[in-house]
Amino acid sequence: MAHMFQRKKPQVAQEAPVTFENAIELYRESDYISAHHIPSLLQTAFPSCVILHSYSVQHLIIKVSIMDLLHAPITNWQYNRPADITRSMDIARFIYHTKKPVDTMVYLSLNHKTKAFDVIDGIHRYTALKQIKEQTSEIDFITPNEFGGDLKWLYDSYIVLNVRINATDGELIELFQSLNKSNPVPELYMRDVKKDKKECIERVCQLWQSQYKLHFSPKNKPNRPNINRDRFTDVLDAVYDKYHITDETKDRLEQLLDNMNNHISQNIPAKLSKTIREKCELTGCWLFIYTPEELVKIL
Repeated sequence: MAHMFQRKKPQVAQEAPVTFENAIELYRESDYISAHHIPSLLQTAFPSCVILHSYSVQHLIIKVSIMDLLHAPITNWQYNRPADITRSMDIARFIYHTKKPVDTMVYLSLNHKTKAFDVIDGIHRYTALKQIKEQTSEIDFITPNEFGGDLKWLYDSYIVLNVRINATDGELIELFQSLNKSNPVPELYMRDVKKDKKECIERVCQLWQSQYKLHFSPKNKPNRPNINRDRFTDVLDAVYDKYHITDETKDRLEQLLDNMNNHISQNIPAKLSKTIREKCELTGCWLFIYTPEELVKIL
């Protein structure tokens, strides 16, 4: 009988494995990653990671398997030129056909705001490896595939990474320029993209405020068809990112607004009140019959 009343042992819940995305999330709003967390962050991003040399706790030379490299969150640095696909395909063919070790070093910087590693140098070599993997994992029997067969020899091989943590923009730009001394980089790729974006948005906002001043209100939540400057700036900011606008395509932001304003004027909602309709007909501004959230979706 005693056995009937024995307590069952409580089941211990298994902890979910720590992922790089979860680990780095702790630092999304921070400007600095603690030194004692750096090794574990690298290990979650690259499980095969082996530290070969430490210039400092924030600057390491590591080796990782190419499969781990291709599975890690990696993006091109904002000041880096886009990869030339033709050039990277040539590198991919060389890697595949020679079957030689990928004897190179790729320079990365951890960008904890975007939860990814930025490629400072080596974007063509990294893109070449990505192209091999993408072509072999997305066979559709129609598109010619150059990289068939077992690629375990490639994915299990190692590549050397030069990784920086907590590096400032100034430090990365200095590194970038020193690496590209023999191949000068056009000034285009050294611009302050944040400043370009800010200036573009401010210019368009001022233009619309001047042209349609009757629709701009100082109230925090103005009634339609009005808006305040800060909410309009938020709309412009979201649309700028949505269309990946750059300093070279900055005129597109204004074109998008004008085109949508014209479209709405020719497709006026039937339920629009007489008062709102009359004001918009008077000014020629129809954009703000929609809320800022709606504008971001329809633009």
